[in-house]
Amino acid sequence: MKLSKRAKSIGGIIGIAIGAILAAYGIQGFIVYSGLSGGGVGGIALLLYYTLNFPIGVMTFLFNVPLLVLGWKEIDKEFVFKTIWGIAVFSVFLDLFNGVRPLDFSDIFLGALYGGLISGVSSAIVFHFGGSLGGTDIISKIIQQRYGVPMGTSALAINGVIILISWAVLGSKAALYTLVMLFVFGRVLDLIQSGVPAKSITIISDHSEALVERIMGDLGRGATFLHGRGAYSCEPKDVIICVVSLPEIGRLKRAVRDVDPQAFMIIQNAGEVFGSGFSNE
Repeated sequence: MKLSKRAKSIGGIIGIAIGAILAAYGIQGFIVYSGLSGGGVGGIALLLYYTLNFPIGVMTFLFNVPLLVLGWKEIDKEFVFKTIWGIAVFSVFLDLFNGVRPLDFSDIFLGALYGGLISGVSSAIVFHFGGSLGGTDIISKIIQQRYGVPMGTSALAINGVIILISWAVLGSKAALYTLVMLFVFGRVLDLIQSGVPAKSITIISDHSEALVERIMGDLGRGATFLHGRGAYSCEPKDVIICVVSLPEIGRLKRAVRDVDPQAFMIIQNAGEVFGSGFSNE
């Protein structure tokens, strides 16, 4: 057991380092190369780099110190320790990757698109192992714990102020494309954090038992009966609740139509699903 726990801890340290290095590479290779800014602490560090040539990594680390103090008070200590490690690796590689050019492109949109994509993936990796890269991540983590707001959504809202500053310093084009980058970052982060995309299905039918047998046979998915009653007929009905992945929606619709063409079906987004056949994290 101790060996397993130690291996898991080492794996977490390595995972956070990989995410931090990937984030630094994405910023220098796509965001800085395109002359874009960012949000939160990173955005301020980038603006100082563009205007005063201050090293991005050093400034990122220094600006994160007061936020780490906040995180120490508001968030569990293990998260803070892992965040300190993530920020340290991130800051070092930000300056080591200075001048790196993975691709020679002139389209600022590509810089915004791939910069946001890499930033979202790398942040999700770090979050998966229980840490963060500081800055807005710490604030977003606190907001998520207190109010349940997705981290990508709250980060996008907080970064609006930095966008306004970037507009004044870098001009409207860079600021607007920075907003595109932050939007991509937020969507990618939320998508990965939410786990496997899925749909929650509610079915009301007079042939509920036959439908459940068809669902379990064709899709291999379980279902739950809820006891209900028709408001007009006042007759008892079994309401079927099940969750399926996006590729299974078409098969489920066909199964319902075959068994009971008059069935009433509601399809809703399932933001996050845990359990058999889905994420177990």
